[in-house]
Amino acid sequence: MKRNDYIRHLLLSIGTKLAMLVLRLLRNVLLARILGPADRGLFALLSALPELIAAFTSGGLNTAVGYHAAQQRSMGVLLTQVLVYGCLFAGLATLIGVGLLRSLGSDLDLSQRLGQFAWLLLLAVPLFVLKNALLNLHNADGKVGVFNSLRLTESLSSLLLFLALLWMWQDAALLAAIGSWLGALLVVVIVGLCLLGRFHPVRLRWDRHSQHELLSLSGKSHLEVLFQQVLLRSDYLLIGAMLDNQALGYYAMASAAAELLSIVPEAVTTPLMKRLLQQGENIRRLTPLALRLTGSTMLVACLSMALLGEWLIVLLFGAAYRPAYPALLALLPGIFSLCYAGILRLDLLGKQRPATLSLFTGGAAALNVLLALLLIPRWGIVGASIASSIAYSTLSLAMLLLYCRLSGVAIGQTLLVFPSDLRMLQAQLRPAA
Repeated sequence: MKRNDYIRHLLLSIGTKLAMLVLRLLRNVLLARILGPADRGLFALLSALPELIAAFTSGGLNTAVGYHAAQQRSMGVLLTQVLVYGCLFAGLATLIGVGLLRSLGSDLDLSQRLGQFAWLLLLAVPLFVLKNALLNLHNADGKVGVFNSLRLTESLSSLLLFLALLWMWQDAALLAAIGSWLGALLVVVIVGLCLLGRFHPVRLRWDRHSQHELLSLSGKSHLEVLFQQVLLRSDYLLIGAMLDNQALGYYAMASAAAELLSIVPEAVTTPLMKRLLQQGENIRRLTPLALRLTGSTMLVACLSMALLGEWLIVLLFGAAYRPAYPALLALLPGIFSLCYAGILRLDLLGKQRPATLSLFTGGAAALNVLLALLLIPRWGIVGASIASSIAYSTLSLAMLLLYCRLSGVAIGQTLLVFPSDLRMLQAQLRPAA
């Protein structure tokens, strides 16, 4: 991929992510105002669990599948391995876990909060695993437009399904939210499979040699992905265990508002994924360019959110969510630092450093849990945000230092945009004007 091609793909991805931002924002506004803080917290807890379960059962699978797809391996073989080592294993683990929780852990606060909703994880977890794998396959295959379309489909179908189910179940808003979440996962899986079949023969096929290669890379990457999910989602579990549903609802809204800014690094990494994993020509220039564009844009976005965040929370979600603003403010430094981590992770995976990434991410996850246990009792959800920001920033700094050492790029080349970058962007935009 030439640098100019990357810029064109980047602009297309930014447009898609902006559309997703609007759809996500509309849905978050509806969820916040209709559910209220307590039910919003319960929904956030339920929807966060599939990510953690998938990470525990098949955490490195997506990394391995993406790497092999970028090397033009058979999609039929890769999809077969996703169904077996991803969906089947995750589904069985979920069945065992929910069964134990309902029988032996019925007195636990987590079990009582989830209630019968816990059984829905038997459907949600395999769907989540397959959806993520399909997104990864399309993106690693270089189908940036398809990847963006699927993400947009997920956001749109989730919003439309919520409105439709809410119209039918006016007195069961939480059920409508859960149904729309599961329905959107199913829609993306169906569309993703159809589009995969359009570009590749996807006859399911078992290949023992590919199985060995995939499991080897998956095993090396498993801990890194597992630690990543612990890093990103343990705060929900700890707040849920140490505070009440209302506090979790405030934190979920602060986290959702901060994560809306993730459209910036997602837009950058989407068209660059295949190139980073392959580590071909010009990668020494493309990766610093991507880091500079992401960091500069994210800095502006985070400063804007810090200045306008409280006003936006009250305007969009209602005055009941005003307590979410301090937590949002404390999360922003970490969200800013994570914008570098997404690009650096793919580059370091392409440089065959999965074990080092696992070490870095595990250390950050442990730091996050330790700080959260210390700070949540003292400062509540703000303490959780501070813990997350410190852990995110530590991880990003470690990855950046390793990247600079391996690539020979000076750290100053990776931080903020140069005037030449702006001139290049202007040149790319001029023909469309």
